[in-house]
Order: sequence, then C-alpha cells, then structure tokens
Amino acid sequence: MRVRPANLVLVLGALAGATGCASVFGIEEGVLRPSIEVSGSIRKDTTWYADQTTILTGYVVVESGTTLTIEPGTRILAHTEGGILVRPGARIVARGTKEAPIVFTSAATERSDGDWRGVILCGRAPINGAPSGRKLDVLPPGINATCGGTAEDDSSGELQFVRIEFAGRNDGLSGSPGGFRLEGVGSGTVVEHVQVHRTEDDAIDLRGGTVSVKHILVTGYEDDGFDWALGWRGKGQFIGVVMGDMQGDTGIQAGQGTSDSEVDGAGSAPSDPLLYNVTLVGMADQFGPNVKLRGGTRGRMFDMLVANAGDTGLAIDETPTHENANAGLLDIRHSIFANDDNFEDGEAEFAESDWATEPVRNNRALTPDESGLPLFTNGPVYLSLVSGAKGLSGAIAPPDDGFFDPTALFVGACGEVCPDFEGWTAFPDR
Repeated sequence: MRVRPANLVLVLGALAGATGCASVFGIEEGVLRPSIEVSGSIRKDTTWYADQTTILTGYVVVESGTTLTIEPGTRILAHTEGGILVRPGARIVARGTKEAPIVFTSAATERSDGDWRGVILCGRAPINGAPSGRKLDVLPPGINATCGGTAEDDSSGELQFVRIEFAGRNDGLSGSPGGFRLEGVGSGTVVEHVQVHRTEDDAIDLRGGTVSVKHILVTGYEDDGFDWALGWRGKGQFIGVVMGDMQGDTGIQAGQGTSDSEVDGAGSAPSDPLLYNVTLVGMADQFGPNVKLRGGTRGRMFDMLVANAGDTGLAIDETPTHENANAGLLDIRHSIFANDDNFEDGEAEFAESDWATEPVRNNRALTPDESGLPLFTNGPVYLSLVSGAKGLSGAIAPPDDGFFDPTALFVGACGEVCPDFEGWTAFPDR
C-alpha cells in the first residue's frame, strides 16, 4: 500500500512552545493527522482515522488475513480509479454511528454518479454454480479475485452507519461493479444502516452468499436498486429503494444466474432470501417494473410496499420462476402494490395479478394515491407513512429469531415514524 501525506504534520506543542497556546484556542496538545493518499494492497492491519481525510487515488485491495478499520466520522474521497476490494479472508470494520457516519464519496469538485469504482466485499460463502469460487469480472485490469467457497458463516467484517455516494464507474470493465457489491459474503458479516446514493448501474448487488442486511437505503441509481443472483440466501429487513430523479430500471431485480438464460447452476442452493418491511418507489419514466423476479429465483417477501412504478409494480418472468411461485418456493404476502399498473401479466402461462391477489396472500392492489407515502422531491427522502395510511394495518409480524424486529407491524420500510433512516443519511445532488 502506498500512503503519501498530502500536507504537513503539525505538532502543536512545537508551535506554541510552553506558552499554553493550545489551551487558549481550546485545542488539546498532540499531533494533527494529515490527509493521506492511498492505492494498492493493504497487507497489514490498518486504521483510517476520522481526523484525517483518506483519498483513494487508485484501487485499494485489502489482502487476506488483514483488517482495515475505519473510525466513525471518517470521510473517504475517491478519484476515478478509486475503489475498495476486500478479499476472501480479509475484513473491513467500518463502524460509524448515527452522529458520525462513515462516508465514501467522490473526490470531484462537482460530483456525479459513476465518479469512482465503489466498494466490493468478496467472501468465502457459497455461490450457486461455482463450488470452487467465481472469478470477479468487475475489477480493473491487473486486479483479480475469486469469491465464494463453503464457509456459510464467513465474515468479511462490519459496515454500520455507512454512506456510499456517486460510485459504480464501469469504464474499461467487462461488467459493472455497482455502488456496493457483496460477492459470496457470509452470514458472519454485519451490514446494517448503509445508504447507497446516486449510483451508476446497480446500487446494491448481492451475488450468492448468506449475508443478511438491515436498515438499507438506496437513493438514485441507473439500473437496479437492490439486485440479487447466484444463490443469495440471506435475510433483509427495513429496506428502502427510491429511484428519485435518476432513470433506473427496477427497485428489486432478482435472479439465479448472471443472465436471463441462467437458472440453477450446480454446486450450491438457489437464491432464496427472506425479506420483511421493504419500500420500493419508482418514477414516471423508469425502464422496468419495481419488482422483477426471474431466472428461477426463490424467496419469501412480506410487508412490502411497492409504489409509483412508471412501468409496472410486479413482473415474474420465465417458466422456472413461475413454477417456484406456484409451488410456494417464491412468495409475496401481506404487501401493498400502489401503482398505475400493478401487475405485468405479460406471459400467457402466468398472470401476476391472479397469483398476487389470491386471498391466501393478503396482498392489496391500490392506486398510487393510496400508497400512504408523502410527496417525493429531490430533497430528503421520507419513507414514513402518513396518518391513516393503509400500510399501518394488515402487516404480519416478522419472526422473533434474533435478527428480525418482530414489533414492525406495518407494510413497508417505515411506519408513521422512521428514526433509523434519519440523522446519518444525506441526499446531495453533486
């Protein structure tokens, strides 16, 4: 790893002598840390501090056996080739707080989506169709990584109260890294209170693995907001995906392989997540449905609010996915669809409207005006429901299993109040 100070280290005692200057200005005597420029490999345990600015001039790779610790309140600025890869066997410990979140953002004067590469965790949990691991295809030339394995409880570290902004640059790559990619990440990894804002291509991409996520906010993306494939089998609760003013595709895109033609590969179980309390908000000119389930994915989704889709609310595509839906391996229950066109009904063999509105599922098909969400602007995002909203009743309690909050008796990511998305999130245009 190359670390180069960008300004001088100043020892306050040397400047003040014995005159007590530090006490005059209310500053404790000590050493001011400089800003640092970083690229290349991290091969020994390293800490990035809150009282310095860390600048990613190139791609940073946390090597196996190494831990990168990031203090609460640290700000990391990335140039165009900047990005972070956490290899299998490495860990990132980025524990921000509500009062002092950790922010990964663009170093540009006027920031924009796709300014830098993004954050990738590469773990050792199973990836469907890749029993010996899968080579990442979204890394810059000269950097290689193989993700996945057999360690379902593998840990790639912790991310709490973290914002990832203006990422996803894919110039010169064979695929898109997205803003935050989790490839073969295990259940020992903690991902809670993470916002991904204004991303080129996918915002959050879960490829295989068993990691669970909670209090996730996606605001602005150019393809899919919350994308899973290749056998992701984690849990998720309190997930908000808002397309905003960026013309994206889907709020949730779920699959099994890396393309529509790939279904169940050999080597591990198919995609099968369990989700509660999800809000998806589309826009008038979006390219696809708010929820697109394809490729033979499984999964169970409860207490979802799917609103304001410019295309349709729900599409279930391809025969293997239809078969899973009819067999109960893929299910949506106790949810609200509030869109001009709630269901695609695009394939003769399967009608989403009939399936979703079967009485046993307790779903409701409403109009956009009945979503219970406040008016959206390009400013702060409010996912709380207005008083009297239909989503304040009709939910099913999440399981009391140590991960889910069983007291969340509302449809969507928030009830009438939404404190867990306030205080640490931000919505800059540039």
